[in-house]
Amino acid sequence: MISFLLAGASVLAGLSVGVGPARAATPTTGAVFNNPLGTAAEQQAIQTRLVELIDGTPTGSRIRMAMFYAGDTPVPDALVRAKGRGVNVQVIFDYNDPAAAPYASLVTALGTDLGAASWILFCPQGRGCIGNRTLGDVTSLNHNKFFLFSSTLGATNVVVQSTANLYRGRDGLRGWNAALVLVGNTGIYNAYSGYFDDLKGRKVNNNYYDTGRAPVTSGNAKIHFYPRQESNGQPYNDPNEDTVMTALNNVACTGNTRVGTQDGTYRTIIRVNQTFISRTYLASKLWDLDNQGCYVEVVERYDPSSSSEVTSMKNLLRSTSSGYGGPVVRYYCKDPDPVWTHSKYLQIEGKYYGVPDRTITYVGSHNLSYNSLRQADETMLQLEDTAVFEAFRANFRTVRDAPGIRSAANGGTASCAATSTLRPDYQERPELG
Repeated sequence: MISFLLAGASVLAGLSVGVGPARAATPTTGAVFNNPLGTAAEQQAIQTRLVELIDGTPTGSRIRMAMFYAGDTPVPDALVRAKGRGVNVQVIFDYNDPAAAPYASLVTALGTDLGAASWILFCPQGRGCIGNRTLGDVTSLNHNKFFLFSSTLGATNVVVQSTANLYRGRDGLRGWNAALVLVGNTGIYNAYSGYFDDLKGRKVNNNYYDTGRAPVTSGNAKIHFYPRQESNGQPYNDPNEDTVMTALNNVACTGNTRVGTQDGTYRTIIRVNQTFISRTYLASKLWDLDNQGCYVEVVERYDPSSSSEVTSMKNLLRSTSSGYGGPVVRYYCKDPDPVWTHSKYLQIEGKYYGVPDRTITYVGSHNLSYNSLRQADETMLQLEDTAVFEAFRANFRTVRDAPGIRSAANGGTASCAATSTLRPDYQERPELG
């Protein structure tokens, strides 16, 4: 039976013989969430689980991490400890100053020789390790947030796909974030590892999705790698060659008998929890699906200074006279709100590709932005697993109903008027879109 981990619930096995700390349980496929409004332990739930997994790696095993950036030390410190006990540790970051903390300790411990068993690599300045495209004033970056463990705590081929950066601010501990732990799926693990090798190689491919490493399906999971280029001759904001748009185009709002709305109609439900939505056509598609009878719920972080985010929000809130009332929209403002959602997941509960009663979760580093689709090094993991789906659904409801979150309805306007005197005392790296 698949078990899963909820926020702050680090499951511990019994104490080992003699004096020493409790050993964490063997990992199984499941979800981990942090709660930025909770206790310190709840805020650190994803970080804590990562440290447990890193500390659980045996000598001779391998850890691989691809991460946007780090500004906090617990995970880097755990990686240094792993290297010290003979684990092969390989780390890729977006461009950064290798002499700055906490990178300097990793450079010292791991070295930069890519031919060695352990190393640290920074992508070239002004681009990702694979993506190298400028759209307007936005350049490519390595926006990944995943971990690969060949062996840890008695499990092999463990993938952790997170939405969180290694940071204490709103894109880390002080924002809503999610992580999916996938255990023992060798096909998905190997696909991620091949992608990691390509990041290491730093060969430019702005259409990596189609001509680099195609999506891989293994069991109940599928992994998508980016960037993905638009069709020849089309503008970058063309809705074709968009994985999420393709998924939404294959949703049917009726025809279920068990899942979906529990009012006897079993209408398909679509849940979106995203740092931001700037692909304007996706917002229009979500409105269209709601108008067709799907039940659409959106949680996002909103920046009224971004024209594409403003247009997307207007598309979501477009007035409708249908009986379905338009998408349910909850949002945090980039400023002045001290807490954000930084999660990046999508759920389809209902009829998909002609099959009713499906429960699918997509989660990754991939924002619903043009940068994430067309320019950045990104991943998006798709899983059809009931227990994981239910965990993400419960998390969505927690975030949607959290104190301090804002709301806007059919025909309304999203406002970012100040509601709190609290201001962040940290500065996130920008995630451009």
